[in-house]
Amino acid sequence: MKLLIGPGWVTNGTDVFIENGGIVIDNGRIEAVGRFEDLRDPHADWIPTHGRLILPGFLVAHHHLYSALAPGISPLGPTPNFRKILENLWWPLDRALDAETVYASALHGLMDALRHGVTLVFDHHASMGFIRGSLQQVARAFEETGVRGLLAFEVSDRAGAATLEDQIRENLDFWERHRNHPRLRGIFGLHANFTLSEDTLRRIREALPPDLGIHIHCGEDREDLDYALRLGYQGLVDRLHRFGLLGAPSLLAHCIHLTDRDYELLGTLDTTWVVSNPESNANNQVGRMDRRRIRTYLLGTDGMSGDMVATLRSHYLLGRGKDEDFAEMHRAFFEHRYAAQQVFFPDAAPPFHPGSRADIAVLEYQPVTPLRPDNLLGHLIFGARTARAFLTIVDGQVRYHAGEFPHLNADEARERIRAAARKLWERYYGQT
Repeated sequence: MKLLIGPGWVTNGTDVFIENGGIVIDNGRIEAVGRFEDLRDPHADWIPTHGRLILPGFLVAHHHLYSALAPGISPLGPTPNFRKILENLWWPLDRALDAETVYASALHGLMDALRHGVTLVFDHHASMGFIRGSLQQVARAFEETGVRGLLAFEVSDRAGAATLEDQIRENLDFWERHRNHPRLRGIFGLHANFTLSEDTLRRIREALPPDLGIHIHCGEDREDLDYALRLGYQGLVDRLHRFGLLGAPSLLAHCIHLTDRDYELLGTLDTTWVVSNPESNANNQVGRMDRRRIRTYLLGTDGMSGDMVATLRSHYLLGRGKDEDFAEMHRAFFEHRYAAQQVFFPDAAPPFHPGSRADIAVLEYQPVTPLRPDNLLGHLIFGARTARAFLTIVDGQVRYHAGEFPHLNADEARERIRAAARKLWERYYGQT
C-alpha cells in the first residue's frame, strides 16, 4: 500500500522546503512531496508526524561497526599516544572478534543508527582473527536491519604477511558478489599508510580492478605522515596517488596531517571524498581537519556513534566557533553527502523529488521558532542537538518507529548481542 507521512517541516536542505508538508511513498519510491493537505489519500496508510522535522535519511560516511560492543572496555595497557591506543585497545579488540561477535557488533551498531535516522553507512571493518567471510557477517546485519551499506575490510600488515592474501580476497570477493546489489556494495579497505609497506601497496595495486576505489585512514595521526615522508613521498595522498590507488571513487578518512602537495592533489581528485570525524579526533587528541583547505568533505563518526546531528554539532563546536562558515558546513551535510551517495548508489532523482529513493529520517525535534532555509543548520545544531529519530524509512520500508523495530524482534536481538558481548570481552581480556 501507499504510505503517507506528515504533517511536518519537509526539507532536503537544498531545493525542497515545505512547512506543514508531507510525503507520499509508493513501491519504495517517493511519489509526491507537497503540502500535507494536498496529499491526503484515503487509500494510503498514514503515519502522523505532528510538526516534526522530516529529512532525507542520514549517511555515516566512515564507521567502525566492529567497535559497537566496546563501551566500558578498558585498554590492555597504557595509551599515551595514538599508536598505543591502537596497540592496547583497538587491535586486540579486532583480534578477538569471530563470526558471532562480528555479526552482533554490526547488528547493535545498525540498530543504533536506525534510532538516529541513518539509512546509509560506509563501514570500515577489521577482524584480524576472523578474515574470510567477515564481511558477509556484517552484511547479514545490514540485511536484517534493512540499512544500506558500503562495506570494506581494512587491509593491514599488522596481522602478518601470511594473512595478506586473505585480506585482499575478502575485499575483492565481497565487491564482486555485490556489484549490482540494491542496498549493499563493496569498496577496497586499507587501514593506514603507516601499517602498509611498499610491497603490500604494490600487491594491492596489482589486485585492484580499475573501477574499484579505496577507503583508508589518511593522516589521522602525525605518525602516518612521517612514515610516508621517510619513504621519500611528498605526503600521504601523494603516496596513494603515485601507487595509482585513487583512480576510482574513494574515501580518505580524517586527513588532518597533510602536506601542501596532498592538499594540491585533493583539489584535482573529483571523486575522492575526505571524511572528517570530529568526535573521534577529539577523543584521540590527534588534531582536526583544516576546513579552510578542504572544502569538499563528508562527516563520519569513526565508530563513536550513529548520531549524525550530534556529530555535526561537535564538528561546529570543535571548529572555529562563531567564525565558522555555516554555508560550507551546510554544503558538507547536504549537497556533498548527496553527491557521494549518488556516486556509490546511483539514483534517478535527487532526494525528496518524485521517483527518488524513499530513505527518510523524521526527527523527534518539533521546531517552535521560525525555520528557514538559511537557518536550518542552526536548528539542527542548537535546537535538535541530536538525531534521535521518531521514524526511519529505508527503501519505503518502516525500519524504526516510535521506539520499535517493526522488522526485528528487538528483545531477542538484544539478548543475542549481550551474550556475544560477554564472549568478546572474555577473549579480549584473555589476551593479557
